[in-house]
Formats: sequence, C-alpha cells, structure tokens
Amino acid sequence: MSSIATEVADGDDEQLARDMIDVHGADAAIVARDNVRAAALAGQRPQARHWIRVLEIIQRCRSDAKTPTQSLIEG
Repeated sequence: MSSIATEVADGDDEQLARDMIDVHGADAAIVARDNVRAAALAGQRPQARHWIRVLEIIQRCRSDAKTPTQSLIEG
C-alpha cells in the first residue's frame, strides 16, 4: 500500500470513528471492540486491524475530551 493510500485509509478511519461517536456516544468504543472481536473470530485479519485503528481513535478522542473537564475539576 502506498503512503497516499495509507493516508486516505487513516482519514477514513478517523471519519468512521467520529461518525461512530456521533451515533453511539459513550458506547462507540464498545461497538468498535465488538467489531474487532467479530472480525478476529471470523479470521478477517485486515478488518480486525481496521477496527483496532478505529477503536484507538475513539479512545484518543474520549481521552482528549476528558482532559479539559478534569483540569476544571482539579483546578
């Protein structure tokens, strides 16, 4: 896969993660984990990797969103 194709795929993963957060809210990570598990059990390694990337983005977005709130509570 070329670096251009990788960048497009990464952008698609980010958009999917944002869409999942919009639709599923706090449960987005749970849905992504279930998709990772299903793909892995079905032997679909590329799909499992895709969902792992999406899950990582969702978790990163959630931790970024919590940071300002935590600083307000602690400050």
